[in-house]
Amino acid sequence: MLFYALARLANTSWSALLEPLTQSQAFATLNENYKQALIQAQARQKLVFPLPSALFKAFEVTPLETLHTILLGQDPYHGVFKHHQRTYPLAMGLSFSVPSHAPIPKSLQNIYQELHQSLNIPKPSHGNLEDWAKQGVLLLNALLSVEQERPKSHAHLGWEHFTNGILTQLSKLERPLVFIFLGKLAQEKCQCLVKNPQHLILCAPHPSPLAQHKPPFFLGSGVFVKAQTFLQAQGISMQWGLT
Repeated sequence: MLFYALARLANTSWSALLEPLTQSQAFATLNENYKQALIQAQARQKLVFPLPSALFKAFEVTPLETLHTILLGQDPYHGVFKHHQRTYPLAMGLSFSVPSHAPIPKSLQNIYQELHQSLNIPKPSHGNLEDWAKQGVLLLNALLSVEQERPKSHAHLGWEHFTNGILTQLSKLERPLVFIFLGKLAQEKCQCLVKNPQHLILCAPHPSPLAQHKPPFFLGSGVFVKAQTFLQAQGISMQWGLT
């Protein structure tokens, strides 16, 4: 199942970086666990998000050659929304991003608020972050799948080993990268990074309103202004505004 989804990356520069991970026994186990999770969800008359065709969309949309920022979330959105009387998943394979016609999640609203406060970026009217991804922001989650209405339900499948490996490989790249870890689950990934003085590592609380009741807070963390300052110093262009 996962190998079929990965076939979409066969002719991209991601293929060589991911190959040592996808050829491992750990990935074979993840693949089997994922298939079983699909079967179990179907038995409960539930779906698994994102849909299989979007599992690795983060790598499809952001070419490795232009990658400059990794924005790591926790797990995909587990809910749905309705548009023109049809039901769609909120998760689209990009961390924090939702389809253009979906309501903007509270977490993403807080991300927009932080961008507005720190960089004076106008708040968009939609939650589709594909434009960020196309500019070089890898919108990756620590877990890449979730069962409908069951947050973190796929934490046991083995995604952590896979995404840990990706972060380790990226941290070995000899070019400036920004790693932004939002939330406790994402921040645990810091230990996967190989020390590299070329990179900037930023951590902040999760932007969910549930994480804003006691300090430290996401709002006011300055993660995006710090990232933008670093990118500009490297001569890397990034437009955070969305149209």
